[in-house]
Amino acid sequence: MMLVRWVPPSEGAIKLNVDGSSRGNPGRAGCGGLLRDQDGNCVAGFLSYIGFAGSVEAELMAIRHGLWLAWQSGYRKVECESDCMVALKIIHDNAEGFPEFEHIVEEIHRFMLLEWDVIVYHIMREGNSCADFLAKMGSSSNSTFSLMMNPPPELTALLLADSKGVLYSRV
Repeated sequence: MMLVRWVPPSEGAIKLNVDGSSRGNPGRAGCGGLLRDQDGNCVAGFLSYIGFAGSVEAELMAIRHGLWLAWQSGYRKVECESDCMVALKIIHDNAEGFPEFEHIVEEIHRFMLLEWDVIVYHIMREGNSCADFLAKMGSSSNSTFSLMMNPPPELTALLLADSKGVLYSRV
């Protein structure tokens, strides 16, 4: 058994947690994410309905939307966390073997080449519960993109648990 928790960003950085959700895989899909400061406060977030898609496409869209939000919000040192190793490998390998994702991966790479410090890496699912919550909201939504400056009240308990360093077991 391993214990997992959300870890705040390093000094001077903003943390971007993202997730995708597909009800059926493929099925009704969405994504969500949030930007958080060193204290775990949510400074902005998003959710998006992306249509009929699989979980990997939803995850890639979450990364793309999240990087857009971070850039547009003026953050120039970003630590982006995704719980989908497959999506991260597709990004790293330039979508080789996955032509259906080339356009999304190209957009992600364009964002990563802007003048900022951005890293995208893996987080265990148990440490990504806030983004998971927003992704599931996205898959149930009818909005192609909803920007949130304040988190929905239903997210408060999860945000508080993360900011307090609550540990979750991963079996």
